[in-house]
Amino acid sequence: MLASPVSVHSAKIERLSRNLPSFSATKLASGMQAVTTTVMARGAVVITRHERPAMVLMSLERYLQMEQASEPDLDALSHRFDDMVAHMQGEAAAQAMADAFAMDPSELGEAAMAAATAVRDATNR
Repeated sequence: MLASPVSVHSAKIERLSRNLPSFSATKLASGMQAVTTTVMARGAVVITRHERPAMVLMSLERYLQMEQASEPDLDALSHRFDDMVAHMQGEAAAQAMADAFAMDPSELGEAAMAAATAVRDATNR
């Protein structure tokens, strides 16, 4: 089900209206050549209904760029996963696991908190 134009966040609609050329649906129907020329020059236009932004008409190139930008880079994710698995299967990981099982509960808790804090700090940089 498509969201109605009213349900779209008004600040985003205002930004589109400021940044893109605008055509009424009537003008779109009667003057497609002018609208197409503007889309090809600017990448997109706002189509209005009853003087309110209702949709965006964009070039195929811009649409494909947006579609590609939203897709995950599966090759990069696969390489990252493979690197993580290799690291977990290495000698250092095996020794760390043996050390963890040798710790008493309070030492294990302290080590877990230190590791979580290090990850959090690295993520916040």
